[in-house]
Amino acid sequence: MFLGLIVQASVIVAVAMLGGAWQGWTVAGALLFGGGVAVLNAAMLVWRWHRGRCDYRCDGERHLKSFHRSFLERFFVVAILLATGLGALSLAALPLLTGFIVGQLAWMAASLGPRERT
Repeated sequence: MFLGLIVQASVIVAVAMLGGAWQGWTVAGALLFGGGVAVLNAAMLVWRWHRGRCDYRCDGERHLKSFHRSFLERFFVVAILLATGLGALSLAALPLLTGFIVGQLAWMAASLGPRERT
């Protein structure tokens, strides 16, 4: 899972560099911000996975509550950061969302690759 984060971040940086060379560096900044939100989302997922490796239980209801809490945490963090990028930082919407989508797709593609042994 940690390799997936590295692949995801590398793809985002490459896309931001291409976007910066093609459209300008304000677009690259918006792409990086959107991609950074995607990396943070994946990092929170990896953090939960890493914590769950040593804190496991056999109670299905507790697992379901843990999954639900993780989902809500990641959802609200992503929503707040994207709203901050669009509202407070006044970044361009299309590059910001493109960076986020590219980051999410890179995470999905990286997770299809070879698995790390636990």
